Amino acid sequence: MKSKMVTMLLVFLLIMSTTSMGYTVQREEQQIRSFLNYRIKYIHNNAYNTTVSLPKFRVEEYTEEIIKWSNYYSDQFNVDIDPLLVAAILETETNFVSRSDYDQGRSIGISSMKIDTAEWIADQLNVDYNKWRKLDATDLGIKFAVYYLALASQLYDGDLNRIIISYNQGFTNANSKHSDELFHRYLFQVLGRYNFYKERINYYGGYASQHFEQLFLELE
Repeated sequence: MKSKMVTMLLVFLLIMSTTSMGYTVQREEQQIRSFLNYRIKYIHNNAYNTTVSLPKFRVEEYTEEIIKWSNYYSDQFNVDIDPLLVAAILETETNFVSRSDYDQGRSIGISSMKIDTAEWIADQLNVDYNKWRKLDATDLGIKFAVYYLALASQLYDGDLNRIIISYNQGFTNANSKHSDELFHRYLFQVLGRYNFYKERINYYGGYASQHFEQLFLELE
């Protein structure tokens, strides 16, 4: 009888632990979701590179795409793609503004990805590529950016600096022994935003979701 009670207690503790972990993950994802909704809308509202407003329902779609593909390709490549890192790169590249004329037309979309890179990724994923689909952040725009970061994360074994540099400089240059000197300003810009995101979420702790949801509601 005593052995049975111990077994039942262990099972109960395991269930409670698993439930607690699941709740923690859900809470952290909701905090990220609330923060990204606010951040994307705020930055897009103040972006120098557009006069077009991004409706809140589209903002929420952008956020869902970032989270969805970060989770998906993390599982597919057995890596850890942080949605906040994805957002930091997108903000650094374009202020979350999707346009067709970046880099004199050689790069397009919310991720400012070079067209030849986008075409290569489309071939890897066996999907149809066209300019319009890349310009739509909720179609290929965010998906391709996260796929690239997953490849980089796998290639560089999670080395954050090289992952970031590779997005701007390509796989070959990021693998150079001089990579620390390559586009250091870009690296600092991305890392600065990434660390700022995490600091702001951590600062509000358990109230982060409510805080950023309120800020999002207050934006026009």
